[in-house]
Amino acid sequence: MLARLCRLLFAAALLGAPAANADPIADFYQGKQVQLIVGYGAGGGYDIYARVLARYLSSYIPGNPTIVVQNMVGAGSLVAANYLYGKAANNGTVIGTFDRGST
Repeated sequence: MLARLCRLLFAAALLGAPAANADPIADFYQGKQVQLIVGYGAGGGYDIYARVLARYLSSYIPGNPTIVVQNMVGAGSLVAANYLYGKAANNGTVIGTFDRGST
């Protein structure tokens, strides 16, 4: 009787356990590109920092998207800041860096 009750409780626990769900963030970023906008030209300090960051950032984002560095020069990186604020996709696929003195 006790063994039967234990089996019944064990079966109920298994059936009542929540199902494993897929990670929605990993599903979103899987196979996508994330743009890393740099407010200065290639070869400068901001560009080097961005390219080092891009090399390793993908492993810290669920889904491991491809990180693509894009230089956007003009007006002391104000063009990049305005692009990030006004025109860039607002869904997490565009991030950027610009002159810290521009704000």
